[in-house]
Amino acid sequence: MLYAERITPRQNPLTANIDWEDFLAQHDMYWNELTADPPGRSADNALKTGYYAGAIMGNGLLGTNLYKLKDNVYRLNIGRSDVTETRRPYNLFNSARLPIGYFTLTTCGNVNKESMRLSIYNAITDGIFTTDKGTVKFRTYVHAKEDYVVFETETTGEEADYVWNFVPLQAVSPRLMFGNRPPEDYVNAEGKSNPHPEIRQEGETHFVVQKLVSDTTFTRVNRVYVVAWREQRDGLRRRIIATVAQDKTERKALSAARSVIRKAFSESSARAETVHKEHWHAFYRKAAFLTFPDTELESFYWLQYYKFASTARPDAPIVDLQGVWPSWDTPWPAVWNNLNLQLTYSWQTKANLGFLSRPLWDALDRHAVNLRRNVTDIPGQETWTDAACIGRTSSYDFHAPLSPELAATNQYEVGNLTWLLFYYHQYCQAYGETKRLKKKLFPLLKAAVNLYFHIRTEQDGRYGLPPTASPEYTVDKPIGPNANYDLANLRWALNTLIETDSVFNINDPRLTDWKDFRRRLVDYPCDAATGYKVSDTYRFDNTAHRHYSHLFMIYPYYLVNWEKESDRHLVEKSVERWKGNQGYSLTGKAAMLLSMGKGEEALDQMKTFMKKYVKPNTLYAETGPVFETPMAAVSTLHDFYLQDWGNRIRVFHGMPSLWRDAAFSGLRAQGAFLVSASRRAGKTCLIRVESEKGGLCRLQTEIPTDNVQVKTLSGKAVSFRRMLTGEGVIEIDMRPGDIVQITDKDILPLLPAPLPHPSDEVRCFGDGSRRSR
Repeated sequence: MLYAERITPRQNPLTANIDWEDFLAQHDMYWNELTADPPGRSADNALKTGYYAGAIMGNGLLGTNLYKLKDNVYRLNIGRSDVTETRRPYNLFNSARLPIGYFTLTTCGNVNKESMRLSIYNAITDGIFTTDKGTVKFRTYVHAKEDYVVFETETTGEEADYVWNFVPLQAVSPRLMFGNRPPEDYVNAEGKSNPHPEIRQEGETHFVVQKLVSDTTFTRVNRVYVVAWREQRDGLRRRIIATVAQDKTERKALSAARSVIRKAFSESSARAETVHKEHWHAFYRKAAFLTFPDTELESFYWLQYYKFASTARPDAPIVDLQGVWPSWDTPWPAVWNNLNLQLTYSWQTKANLGFLSRPLWDALDRHAVNLRRNVTDIPGQETWTDAACIGRTSSYDFHAPLSPELAATNQYEVGNLTWLLFYYHQYCQAYGETKRLKKKLFPLLKAAVNLYFHIRTEQDGRYGLPPTASPEYTVDKPIGPNANYDLANLRWALNTLIETDSVFNINDPRLTDWKDFRRRLVDYPCDAATGYKVSDTYRFDNTAHRHYSHLFMIYPYYLVNWEKESDRHLVEKSVERWKGNQGYSLTGKAAMLLSMGKGEEALDQMKTFMKKYVKPNTLYAETGPVFETPMAAVSTLHDFYLQDWGNRIRVFHGMPSLWRDAAFSGLRAQGAFLVSASRRAGKTCLIRVESEKGGLCRLQTEIPTDNVQVKTLSGKAVSFRRMLTGEGVIEIDMRPGDIVQITDKDILPLLPAPLPHPSDEVRCFGDGSRRSR
């Protein structure tokens, strides 16, 4: 056996020569006009409103969104992801994300021309507003390394005196803005919620101090957040620095805000911008690289990279439905755990951005006690201390007790935690974090399965489940026993516990029970005419059901799949019949079709998603902004190039026939393999695999098996085994650090490189984009 050369982990020589600035410039957002906000609520999800057409920026904790408020007035929204209500017990009023407020720039004259560009390579927005009294040329960004916002201008004429102001928003759950009646104990006897903010000024620094209360008597302040800003003038130049600080007391919050402002102004504008840019430039070089023959999809893909890095970082809270761009205009001011959180974090592992997903795994570990309290806080379940779950919504601490009484309205979502742990497991497997898998994930997964032990039923020697839930299936009564959502979650969890125990020789005391539960678990309810049912009771008749909760055995778990000939008819019937009616429905269906090798149909789903649901700045709305669906689309775009479910890594499986050329580098697969590949004229011409941890690498290459050759980077032959010759499957034994290249002996190998795009196809997003015309 000849082994490949070793290189430093994460080093990616295939992307070293990419001109990232030039490549990403194609995907910047442009505006040659800005869309104003509607005067009232935008619950109609209109394609163009200011919020969904603004320049979004952030550093993982602070965020801004620059857009037009009305004629001659521009709005710079301010968000900080850990500003939440602090009341107990948890609900969408007591523990909600809070809107903070926004700055306004009001021009002196009437605007007759406006333009703006968001550079995602630099994470900076530049623009100019031209009025009948002069111009305002601006540059703005959220500093990548420090928690402040920069807004710099250079003016001409009377616009030197444009007006800069801050408008605080009421510190109250946005859920109230949608006409819901607040709980009786949410306000005090005077009908007041949190006190009004206090406006202060110390020298040139302005402050807005917002106290938050922890009870209805207002006798105890639990937390305070402070918006602070200072302006510095130099002739026709103005430099504004703003921050949001938060702490347990007013004194500490004010001190933190002063410190940020003082430090920001102690550094030159040029130096601050250089540090900011260097951070973002390094970020893109850490990432996997993908280029698509479809310019719009490629632009969308890289904008999601930018967006997620703007709203996530290792020391910040997990990403909820709003990220760092909160809105008063939303009913979703929390974390939703029955789809949204899972989809948001479904793609970072494969993109080799695991450091941005770690806050979620850390939060699950840190709040394991609350996950167990979600069971034991329910009357009658106090002794179920070995079990864990999570309800539909929560704050960042995951405390959201789940009552069986919710089964009466199809909301007893027992499987949410198990589904979330599926992505945790993917992370551990793909990064080879075996210690974390054994010490952190394994106990959590055991606890999630233990809840099923407590609630399971038994009849005729088979284990079943009582009425639980099938998320978002439109019934307001019990869904009936044996919901496929829970059966798929449970079966995957049992398989994973048993496999993990075997691989690491754990010999867990419950191993025999897990095997018995799996062996005697009832089959998935199905119907020959309609495919998989929702439960024993409900045949899948509502074909517009938007959640694919009843199809989890197909995706994301692949417990039944296209490669098993006995499953094909049922898989095809179920997927064909399901016609989801939301954006994430289309991304999920596309992923199912890709597992079946149906690339053209999957691409049709994605193009419909892009046309119907993606906003000008790639945000997404369902009666308010929600973050997860564009992230789910990224996961599906990965699947066009790399799938790693089951027992193999599939490269370019089910590629659309229109996609003759394609390339990617550094996608991370299960087993801690980093995979790169290129395709030209419809043929795979190179696959490169780096093994970080060593082990068996099983690849489905789609290169004719007799033509496959495997070599080191220096050209030495590497032995391999041909397995499924009709499917191009090979096996290679690899050691840590090995790198091999798989090629077709009849095709000239070409390294992955950016695909060219005609100049009239770029600038796909932003109000001034090609896409909007």
